[in-house]
Amino acid sequence: MKNQFKKLILLTLMTSVALTGGVGSVFAQEAVSNANPQAYEAQQNKEDAKYSKKVMKAVRVGLGVDDKSTQADGVIETMPKVKVMDYYLASFGKKVKGQEVRLAVEEIFDIDLNYVSKMDYGSKLAIYPPAVMESLRVSLNEEPKSTLQDARIMAMTKNQVMDRYIKERDYSLTGEESRTLINQIFGVNLSGISNLEYMQIAISSKGQWIVKSDKDLFVLESSLDDVDVSIYTTPYFKSVTGSDQLPESLKNKLANIGFTYNEETNLLYYKNPTGESVPDAFKGQVIGILIGTIVTEYKNRY
Repeated sequence: MKNQFKKLILLTLMTSVALTGGVGSVFAQEAVSNANPQAYEAQQNKEDAKYSKKVMKAVRVGLGVDDKSTQADGVIETMPKVKVMDYYLASFGKKVKGQEVRLAVEEIFDIDLNYVSKMDYGSKLAIYPPAVMESLRVSLNEEPKSTLQDARIMAMTKNQVMDRYIKERDYSLTGEESRTLINQIFGVNLSGISNLEYMQIAISSKGQWIVKSDKDLFVLESSLDDVDVSIYTTPYFKSVTGSDQLPESLKNKLANIGFTYNEETNLLYYKNPTGESVPDAFKGQVIGILIGTIVTEYKNRY
């Protein structure tokens, strides 16, 4: 439990956490019908070893041990996923292409960015952040501040945007820079996801389980464009509390920031009234409320 408190402190310092895309619909009625505790339960038996053999070999070498030795495996298993990603990216050499970064994300986080790009899921944005746009403009032989090619850039797949940006930076992005880029383009906050591990909050994002364990208490699910969000309890929550009902304290706190509660389905729902993706500050607020509820109401019991 001490580790949970350390993670809670770390999370409260974050300005952005993981709540990005998901299985829900852009309409409230569909979000309610798509919130699926049964689907969550069905996934419980599908968890494999935490990392593949090739990831373990790469990280072992990064830690200075033989790639076949298991002496450091315990350390690797408990290492933050962002750290594991950094070691794995280093195994590709000094220059790392976009496809290799996406492979690392799939291997470490089990998130298929290629699928996200193909389906055009992720943050709903009118334009990417300035650093991304300026690099893409230059890659198209335009001045960094020119907007002549912006429509073309926004029509590109997310993979294409990512690959052009990385190429423009001579394939020299650090792991941290790669994760920042992924958040800017795909709306997937890998650093936030890494910090949420063991927090007993499952996140369903872009048709994939982003964070999930057999002791999660709540599921946080959002729409494919990250515009609307739903929250509900897990089968584990019911097994340890004797009820599947969301706690009143959580309902009240989330109601204060715009969530509505559907009594029939026992689901909390929010849709950004602007029609744009939910901003990072709001995401952090929601995650903070969920973690606070877990720490204050369930930490000594479950």
